[in-house]
Amino acid sequence: MTFAAPYAVRPLGPQLDTLLDALPLGLALLDSEGRLINCNEAFVLSVGCDLQRGSPLPPTMVIPADRAGLRTAIADALQGATLPVELRVRIAARPAEPLVVTMTAPPPGVRATLLVAVRDVREQLRLEQQVAQATKMQAIGQLAGGVAHDFNNILTANQGLVEQLLARRAPGDADYDDLEQVRINNRRGADLVHQLLAFARQQTLRLQRVDVRDVIEHLVPLLRRLIGEDIELTLSLAPDAGPIRVDPGQLEQVIVNLAVNARDAMPGGGTLEIVTHAVPADAVAALGHRVMPPADYVAILVCDSGTGIPRELAAKIFEPFFTTKDVGKGTGLGLSTVYGIVKQSGGFVFNAPGPAAGTIFSLYFPRAEDDGASTEPPPPPPPAAADPRGARVLLVEDDRAVRLVLRRALERGGVVVTEAIDALAALPLIEDASIAIDVLVTDVMMPGMDGPELIARARALRPGLPVVLMSGYAEPPQRAAVADHATMFLAKPFGAAALLTAVTTAVRR
Repeated sequence: MTFAAPYAVRPLGPQLDTLLDALPLGLALLDSEGRLINCNEAFVLSVGCDLQRGSPLPPTMVIPADRAGLRTAIADALQGATLPVELRVRIAARPAEPLVVTMTAPPPGVRATLLVAVRDVREQLRLEQQVAQATKMQAIGQLAGGVAHDFNNILTANQGLVEQLLARRAPGDADYDDLEQVRINNRRGADLVHQLLAFARQQTLRLQRVDVRDVIEHLVPLLRRLIGEDIELTLSLAPDAGPIRVDPGQLEQVIVNLAVNARDAMPGGGTLEIVTHAVPADAVAALGHRVMPPADYVAILVCDSGTGIPRELAAKIFEPFFTTKDVGKGTGLGLSTVYGIVKQSGGFVFNAPGPAAGTIFSLYFPRAEDDGASTEPPPPPPPAAADPRGARVLLVEDDRAVRLVLRRALERGGVVVTEAIDALAALPLIEDASIAIDVLVTDVMMPGMDGPELIARARALRPGLPVVLMSGYAEPPQRAAVADHATMFLAKPFGAAALLTAVTTAVRR
C-alpha cells in the first residue's frame, strides 16, 4: 500500500498486512489521538483520497454536509462512547455511492485505540429502495382496490336505475337522450374503475397457458395503427422463449398500453422494438433485480427511442393517476394498469433508460411448465336465454342501494325474490326448509361473514345449491373461493340483462 508519507509505527506483521490487503472490507487503525496507524488497500480505494500515517483522517474525504458528523463520531468513539459507533457518509470523490463507517475496539494484541471499517452499501440501499417501492405500491393498490369496490357499488346502482328509467321511455322522449348520456358516462366510470382494479391486482383473471410470440404477432396490425407511420415497429421474438400462464386479453392490454406510452414519448417519430427471450434461473441474479426470486422466466422487453423518463420520476410512473401529460390528455392509469396486470399474473415489471435514448420496459413472467397442454383457450359456453321467470332467488347484498336496484331488476324479470341485508341475516332463511331457494345471489365482501363462507354454509344445508357470486373486487382468498364454489360470477357494475342471464344459467346447471 502507498501513503503520502511513511509512519514509524507498524504494529502488524507483514503476513497480517498481506492478509488484510486481500480483504474486500476497508479497515483502518487509529491511535488514541485519532491519527492513522495503518489501513489496507480496500480502505484507500473506498475513501478515494490520499492518506498519511500519523495524521487524522482528512475531513475532505467526505462531502461537506457529512464532515461534522464523521468528526463527532470519531471523537465520541475515542472518548469512550459505547462501541460500535456506526454512521453513513458520502465520499467526496463519489457522492452518489454512500459508505457505512463502523468504529469499534481493535482485536486483542493490536496496538491501536480504534478499528474503523468502511463498507459499500449501494447494493443494500438498492434492495431497500426496491422493497420500499414494492411496499408503497402494495399500499396504494389496497387503497385503490377499496375505492374501486365502493365505486362499483355506486355504478351498479346507477346503471340499474338508468336502465329502469330508460325502459319507461321511448327514443324521442324529452329526457331519453339525457338518460342515454348518463348510461354512457356510467360506462366510462366503469372503465376507469376497471383500470384501478387492474392496478390493485383485484381483477378476475382467466389464466391460460399461452405463447407470448403468438400473442404479440396477433397484435401487430393493431400496434401499427396505434403508433402511426412515423414510428418503426421491429420485433425480435425468440421461438423458444417458452409458454407462460396469463390472461391473454390482459397481456394484450399490457402490450398495447406500453406501445401507446412509447408512441406518446416519440412525437417526432422513432423506433419501437419488442423483444422476447428466455431467462433461465441461473441468469436471474445478473439482472440486478433483487426482488425477483431465482426461477425460469420469459422476458418481454418494450424499447422505444423517445424522450426517456427523468430519473426523479422513474419510481412514480406506475402509481395510479401519475402522468406527465398535459391536463386532459391522459388518465394516468395506463402504466399503473400494466403494473397491476403483470403483478397479479405473478410477474415483474421494471423500467430503465435505453442504451442511447428512450426507455426500456422489462416484463418477466414465470415460465409455465411445459406439460404438452394446449395453449388454445377453451371454447366459451353457449349463452343461456335470459328467461328466469318463476325462479326463487335469495338475494344477499349489504349495500342498500344496490340491493334495491337488483331486487327490482329480478322482479321485473319474473323472479321471486327474498332478500337479506348480509350473510348473517341470510343464514336463518337458508336454514328454514319452508323457504324455497332455487339460486343464491350473494355479494363477496360483507361484514361479519363473506360470500364464500356463506356459500359453504349454505351448501352444507342445501347441497348443490346454485350460486351467483357478485363483487366489485375479490381479494386473492375470495378469488380462490370463486373458482371453488360459484356457479356464476358477476363483476360489478353489471346490468339487469347480465343478472337475469346469470340466474338462468345457474338454475340450468
